[in-house]
Amino acid sequence: MATSLLLLLGLFLVLIIIRIPIAFAMLIIAALYLMIANVPLLLLAQKVVGGVDSFSLLAVPLFLLAGFLMNTMGITERIFAFAGTLVRHIPGGLGHVNVLASVIFAGMSGSIIADAGGLGAVEIKAMREAGYRDRFSAAITAASALIGPIIPPSIIMVIYSFVTEVSIGRMFLAGLIPGLMMAASMMILIYIMAEMGQEECPVLPRASLRELGSAFHGAILPILAPVILVAGIMSGIFTPTEAGVVAVLYVLAIGVFLLRFRLSHIIHATKEAARATAATLFIIAAASVFTWIVSTANIPEIFSQFVSGWVSTKLGVFMVIIVSVLVLGMVMEGLPILIIFGPIFLNLATHVGIDPVHLGIVFIMTIMIGGITPPVGITLYVVMAIAKVPLPDFMRSIWPFYFAILTVILLIVLFPWLCLWLPDMIFG
Repeated sequence: MATSLLLLLGLFLVLIIIRIPIAFAMLIIAALYLMIANVPLLLLAQKVVGGVDSFSLLAVPLFLLAGFLMNTMGITERIFAFAGTLVRHIPGGLGHVNVLASVIFAGMSGSIIADAGGLGAVEIKAMREAGYRDRFSAAITAASALIGPIIPPSIIMVIYSFVTEVSIGRMFLAGLIPGLMMAASMMILIYIMAEMGQEECPVLPRASLRELGSAFHGAILPILAPVILVAGIMSGIFTPTEAGVVAVLYVLAIGVFLLRFRLSHIIHATKEAARATAATLFIIAAASVFTWIVSTANIPEIFSQFVSGWVSTKLGVFMVIIVSVLVLGMVMEGLPILIIFGPIFLNLATHVGIDPVHLGIVFIMTIMIGGITPPVGITLYVVMAIAKVPLPDFMRSIWPFYFAILTVILLIVLFPWLCLWLPDMIFG
């Protein structure tokens, strides 16, 4: 059976290399494994259905819908305009606006797809009109979109919590400081690049108090959304899953009373959210079968014993995980990496006393880098399509942001309190 499992894993890698969709590749391998093990294929259907039978996963379509509603209703333009009045006069200009807008948007959606596809289109258009190079605009947009899944609420944190049985509330709060650190690191990098003349960054004039007040008035309700969601979760008024319902209702309320939305807006946003939800949950369902096979083959324990033989410190284990995820991110999408390797890495981390929440933040932040890494990175291709930038040009501008994000990840590894202080203070 061990030889058969190795052959199947080799076949899985071949399927990925020849660009078979990851969900179908996992289902093919799962079906072959069950046939070799003489297990009824009915189990495959049971595991697929059971893989998405969870109340916590309801947050996925809800937060996706909230993000797409904001895009179709024009809320993203208001967020970008308000961020512009705050930081557009700093060297780096609209680069800082881009990052700050992503921070605000992240507090309502938690979806990297909605950020890159919706807010990204607004950001790139504004930067192009202001005289920024398309490749630099695309690089900032792609990098700043990674903040979305880190600052609460976060869809990928919901899935991590589902896979590893970690508290969603603790994960949400743990991501707040690291997310803001990511934003700060990017803004510092943009400032340095602008001051050194590495990129042409036209600076717009400082906003007047009247302009600032007008932009704030137009964006005050969207800005309050993150405060309401985080405060509601922290106070126990609603659960992180129920926060998805609150987010959708809140966006709809803004559309009704502020923007006078049309029914077509809701229909379009619902269609987009349904497509994204179907793709996401299909991957989760397929990966749940694959994860079950990995677990029954005792691979997590074997991997832990193998690594523990030559790495015995928390820092060493974190380095193994980070390097492994960076390599995996070049050939796999983030969601399958999370679902398949989450339990394996959690088993390894608990052997050396790493907090599961601490592991989750580092794991997710590292997975996000794969989203802007060729040849698989989805975020990379979404932004490239919007900006109409070829891959070589895009990579010339994006590489400094890799180092900025990795620096923050290393700080989180070395100083766990950066992500654990807030959830420990609130939940004990």
